[in-house]
Formats: sequence, C-alpha cells, structure tokens
Amino acid sequence: MPSVGKTIPHDSAVGHVTGEAPFIDDITPRSDEVLVSFVGSPVACGTLRSVDLARAKKIEGVVGLFTVQDVIGDNMFGPVFQDEPFLAEQRLLYVSQPIVVVAAETRAALAAARQAVRINAEPSPPVLSIDAARRQELFIGPERRIARGDWEASMAEARYRLSGVFQSGGQDQFYLESQAAIATPGEQAQIIVHSSTQNPTEIQSVVADVLGLRQHQVVCVCKRMGGAFGGKETQAAIPALMVALVAQKTGRSARVVYDKDDDMKVTGKRHAFQTEWKVGFD
Repeated sequence: MPSVGKTIPHDSAVGHVTGEAPFIDDITPRSDEVLVSFVGSPVACGTLRSVDLARAKKIEGVVGLFTVQDVIGDNMFGPVFQDEPFLAEQRLLYVSQPIVVVAAETRAALAAARQAVRINAEPSPPVLSIDAARRQELFIGPERRIARGDWEASMAEARYRLSGVFQSGGQDQFYLESQAAIATPGEQAQIIVHSSTQNPTEIQSVVADVLGLRQHQVVCVCKRMGGAFGGKETQAAIPALMVALVAQKTGRSARVVYDKDDDMKVTGKRHAFQTEWKVGFD
C-alpha cells in the first residue's frame, strides 16, 4: 500500500492551521438573512403562567416572535424516546429553557427584543440529586432490565460478597465552537439546515417532525465542527429547530450562534449516574 509508513495529513489540515476552513458562522450571509436568539425560563423548575410579547413586537427590526403555538408538528423530540420539548409549553424544566424564539434584522434589535419579552413563571422546588429523584419516582424513561442466569441463587451460594455505591458526576462538553445553525428555505416547502452537529440524520428527522414536514423535505449539512465531545448530538437539535422554524415562518434565511453564557446554561449535559452494585465470589 502506498500510504504505509507515510504521514498523511488530515484533509482539512491546511484550512485549519491557516484559518481558511469555514465553520457555520463563517458562511456568507444571504441578503435576506435574519439573526435568531431566544428568551428562556427564568427558573430551574416551575410552571409557565404567561408570555407577553407586546413590547418586543414594537421594536424596529424585529421580524418575528415565535412560541410553542407556532409549532405545527410535534413539539417533543428525543433520540431514544420523545421526552424533551423544543419550546416550553407549561412545565419549565431548566434555567433558560427556550420559550420564545426571536428573529431580528440586527443584533441591536435582537438584544432589545429579548429584553422586552416578559415571562411570568411560578417556581417550584427543583430536583437536584438522584436520591431526590428516586424518592419522588421521577425517572428518565421506563425501567429496563438486562439479566442472564439465576444470579440470586449464585449470590446466595457465594462464599464472599461485596457491595457499594459508585457516583459518577455529570459533565459538560466544553467545545470551542458554540452551538450554531443556519436554515434556508428552499423550493416546495423544503428547508436546508447547516448545523454544527454530530448527527445530521437526527437533525433532519427532528426538524421534519417539528415543522410538520416529510423527511425528504429537510436537508442537513455539516462540513465540520469546532469540537463536540458528545455535546452536539441531540443538543444541536434546538438551535437547528429555532432557525428552521424562523425560515419556515418568514421565508428568509436565519442564523443562530449561541454565546458561551447561553450555551453553558441551555444545553444539556452528560448525566450523573449512581450505580449500586454487589458481587459474589469464591
């Protein structure tokens, strides 16, 4: 083989070291492009009582303000089972959970509109530990069991037994490129989404479901990412959904790039785990 024993450069190496490789926010804006952001939950856990958009609608340069009422497809999504809302409807699950998608022609108008939106939320005590979740029987998904053989009989016959609890803390995937996406309307209700995602097929499927489209009407493109570490699989869905919703409603190209503060607050993390174990041996 001609490549054996030779150093082979990455196909984007020159672009990466020279800074010429384009990432999502390097894509040249279209003349009709709008900027997108969101207004999120002010509480970690609670109930959404009301949303007042009146002041934000009056700001010059604001193109659109969208809530769950503007979602014509399925507002719930998830890679295994659909348990995560795109936009909050009543129950608030985490700080900065998106409630209102804001689209504007300038950054100044976008910032002003975000400040002008009024969210009325009634807080409730959040569940902050696995022990507390177990006491309240708040579980992620149904119970699942993997078993082989008669382990209870084997444990009873074991000469020695050990048991304990292992705690694995949660993690945040601190990628350099924040969550980012651009959506452009195409012909026949099509949407083209450029997303910083590890799973273009999932983005295609989720965007189609939420927008009420067929999967062939959505195209997802990801040339490269500026880091991910697992944090741009399902977590890339909400920013992609934001711009796709704006593109569908306005007929204009739409761009969202989280700043680091929003990214750290709004994106999900790698879950903490609590493993209770016991083992028998001779």
